[in-house]
Amino acid sequence: MTKEYHFGIWSFMVRPLRIEYPGAWYHVTSRGNEKKKIYSDDQDKRRFLEILSETRNLYGVEVHAYVLMENHFHLVLMTSEANLSSFMQRFNTTYTVYYNRRHKRSGHLYQGRYKAILIEEDNYLLELSRYVHLNPVRIKKFSRFDIKEKRSIIRRYPWSSYIGYIRLKDREAFVNYGKILGMIGGRDVEERRRRYERFVTGGIAKDMNMAFWEDVKGQAVLGSEGFVDWVYENYLSGHECDRRELPGIKDLKIGPNTPEEIAKEVASEFGLDQAELYERRAQCRDARLIFLELCRIYLSRKMSLSEIGKGLGEISASALSRNKVRLAEKVEKDPYLRHCFEKIKNVWSGS
Repeated sequence: MTKEYHFGIWSFMVRPLRIEYPGAWYHVTSRGNEKKKIYSDDQDKRRFLEILSETRNLYGVEVHAYVLMENHFHLVLMTSEANLSSFMQRFNTTYTVYYNRRHKRSGHLYQGRYKAILIEEDNYLLELSRYVHLNPVRIKKFSRFDIKEKRSIIRRYPWSSYIGYIRLKDREAFVNYGKILGMIGGRDVEERRRRYERFVTGGIAKDMNMAFWEDVKGQAVLGSEGFVDWVYENYLSGHECDRRELPGIKDLKIGPNTPEEIAKEVASEFGLDQAELYERRAQCRDARLIFLELCRIYLSRKMSLSEIGKGLGEISASALSRNKVRLAEKVEKDPYLRHCFEKIKNVWSGS
């Protein structure tokens, strides 16, 4: 859904935030206009992949995973240069021109601009590849199929890089398989392929919506708090942006930086003195759970859990981890406590 924002006299439609730098990783998707098909037959799909390979060579972009669905596609890309926008403009335009000429049509093929999420490589790349490769069995017509049937479908689905990950004979020259297989580990290529297949098919039984998408910040970045901070400080702080990108940038301005800032908001929400949050008192147990967890979330961007715990009164790193579990259990059962927790977090997330 498109949102409209008003800043003073300005009124504008939100534009996706584009963050580009050498070595950046992305999940890129694009859908057909009015959710219509973007391929009419296998010849179109083959030409789509040929154009992807050609454009990859022109722009020095690495393709690490892909899947073609009837009305959209998913790509996992790494840009050697800060050039995702120019790469995607060339790629989508070239395929659109081909498709329109072949099928004697005109107009838009895709629904607006492509969507690109910047990915933190270490923490999310492997899970993202599984999400992409499971797309063929996420559609409604396969919802009642059992795990064995779904495993068979993705093993036979021809328009995905997954088959090249699990079978050498199906590898394509334009796909870089080494990075993701290296992350899965193993003595040799054969063992890494087997491990990767177990990893992907193990996701069939999980929530197919993949909860990690809830970690996307500003509709543009999927990563830890530390990664989001790094992106903001290096590529967006002082950013001279199109004003339509402002809401996305605002969502990346994640704080706070000290326990005192956190204590102030928690104490205000629960009607306590800030000093009480540093003490183990039964009457403020829930507020302290939230206080400690927010310290763990936000302060770990710049220091270790041990350092955080020391500043909070000689609390161990393991105690902070246990506190996270206890709070998660409590907010699941207590809607009011969950409301308080989210309300305080929203002070800094811009929600």
